[in-house]
Formats: sequence, C-alpha cells, structure tokens
Amino acid sequence: MKRKLILYFLIFVSVYALAQCKKQVEDNTPPASEDILAFSDSEKSIIYNNGIDSAFRILNYFILPDSLILRNQSRNINWNDTASLFYLTDRMLVSVTQAGGVGIAAPQVGLNRNIIWVWRNDKPTHPWELYFNPVITKYSDSTKLRSDGCLSLPGVSGQSWRAIWVNVEYDLANGTHKSEHISQAYTAHIFQHEIDHLNGIVYVDRMTQ
Repeated sequence: MKRKLILYFLIFVSVYALAQCKKQVEDNTPPASEDILAFSDSEKSIIYNNGIDSAFRILNYFILPDSLILRNQSRNINWNDTASLFYLTDRMLVSVTQAGGVGIAAPQVGLNRNIIWVWRNDKPTHPWELYFNPVITKYSDSTKLRSDGCLSLPGVSGQSWRAIWVNVEYDLANGTHKSEHISQAYTAHIFQHEIDHLNGIVYVDRMTQ
C-alpha cells in the first residue's frame, strides 16, 4: 500500500511539474544569448550559504518547490566567475560523497546549471570527475533495464531503461572541450542519469522503455 501511495504521488508531482515547466518554456523562454549568463545574486546566495567544506541541502522531489527546480532546463556555465563556480563544485562534491551517491547534478542543489560530478567506476582508481556543459551525442541501440535510485528521491528505488554505452562531450575545469566514448554500462548509466537532471528529467521517467 505504501509503495502504491508513493507511486501515485510521483505520478501527480511529475504531471504537475511538467505542466509548470511547459508553461515556463512557453512564457519565459530566454533568448539563446542568455544561456551563459553569469551567476545571479540568488544563485550566489545558494552557493555561499555555507562554508566550502559544507554539504548543500539536496533537493527533494517530493517537495513541490524543489520538484519545480528539478524539472527545469539548465543553462551552460559562464567562465567569468570561477571563484563562485569552483566554490559551488567543491560543495557539490562534499554533498554527493557525504550522501553516498555516485553522481550529482547542479539542479539537485538548487542551481539550474549544466554541471555534474560522476564517479568513474570504469577507471582504475575510480576517481570523481567534474564536467561542465555535458551532452550525450550518441546512445547505443541496445538498452538494458538497470537498478536506479536518486538522492533527490529518498527512500525510493526502482529500475530504468538505459543505453549500454554513450558518447559524451563536455568541458573540463581548465576550459578544454572533450569527446569521450563511455563503454562501461554502469558508468554510462551514471552519465545518463546526471545529464537527465540537466534536462529536467528524473529516473522515474525512464521506467518504461
């Protein structure tokens, strides 16, 4: 019964949030030139609301104002304020490691910016790596139903359909642009999950193929 109530709530919040996002897109779509605006005062108030070694509050999809942020489309970063940018990314890493996650996206801490951290399980030392403005340029034709979960959906787990490999492009902290083929299915899954967040998508949207 409890699982059914959670599912009904997810469906309700998803439908409501998507409707609000559609309205915002129709009414307030910014021109392309605004995609890389510098951090606003409201964004900076979130970035600097605690020390650099402090975790952010991770947004909860079951809280309606949080869900509306999680359903928004994110914008690219602006390199003109690297002090705020790296203060933000340092705190994002603290947040995901303290929470025991394997990835985190900026919308999950309240900022609709194209920034993600990914735990690179496919590399020998399993490093955490930071990516700016990431996009998936190609998905495998084959998909697999994989176990999934999200720091923004606490207490809920399920499965989602994911491509078994992806090609991604992203910017690194030094400003260089890179393309990469992510062949390990688990790491490809993490990239898909986190980049979905940048596009206002949560994993429950991927529960059907």
